[in-house]
Amino acid sequence: MDPRRYVFHLRTPATAGVPELLPLAALRHRDPEAYERGMAGYEGTPARRRLRDTWIPGLEARWTEVVLLSPIRPQALWRTWREVTGTELPSQEFWAIPVEDIGPAVVLDRRESRTGEALLPQEVEALDVERYRSAPETTARNRDWLAQLAREGRRGAWFQGTPHVLTRGPVPLARAEVTDWRGDA
Repeated sequence: MDPRRYVFHLRTPATAGVPELLPLAALRHRDPEAYERGMAGYEGTPARRRLRDTWIPGLEARWTEVVLLSPIRPQALWRTWREVTGTELPSQEFWAIPVEDIGPAVVLDRRESRTGEALLPQEVEALDVERYRSAPETTARNRDWLAQLAREGRRGAWFQGTPHVLTRGPVPLARAEVTDWRGDA
């Protein structure tokens, strides 16, 4: 496995046995319960409610019509949490998906707009599969976010402050591998 050529997606019991990853909107008729659970995640705040309808330039799709992938290696988040807090997170599996398998995609690096606001053109660019390399370290913004979570005694939203790779999907998992964010901990 060459982690430089993979994008990553959280592997949960719901995605452990599936042949492909689908956008949330595609689950509406295929798996209504999963769709409702996913949509419930957008009910917390007005910004989260607006996020589900955020338009993704370059994909011509809304937020719930794309699959969200990470270009940050999961082990980087785990290591950063350990550095920031002095504690270790429990095991968590991720799909490591060959970037060549995801189809047309864009990279979103939200630096100026906020959650729920329209994306700015300079925050979205087409993914260049040939030049793509995953990041072995997380961003300074993510490190600050993880430190804030730790100060507040909370966990979650691990990828806040990181770029995202977005594709309309489906994303096949036939060649994907499973990795744990604990790495060689």
